[in-house]
Amino acid sequence: MPALGSRAGYQDMELFIEEVEDSALADRLRIAIGGRGAFRRFKDVLAGDERSWSRYHRFRDERQRGRTRAWLAEEGYCPQLTFFVEPSSGSYLSGPV
Repeated sequence: MPALGSRAGYQDMELFIEEVEDSALADRLRIAIGGRGAFRRFKDVLAGDERSWSRYHRFRDERQRGRTRAWLAEEGYCPQLTFFVEPSSGSYLSGPV
């Protein structure tokens, strides 16, 4: 996957801020992402709130996976479906394993 630079990460921070319910925290994060050093300041603000820190990392990781899936699709890759029998139910399930 080609490098995206910092633009994708910055957009992730902006989108995450839009989802923050605590308006005071959202305001501090908006201020933090202004200018040089935005990533460090953003992380410093989040470091003070363990729950938000964890939420951000889950959010960011899912966005990164989405970008990777989109790139793979653009390159013509698609997931291989694997079929298996679930021992407890005997039903057949399909999907990526």
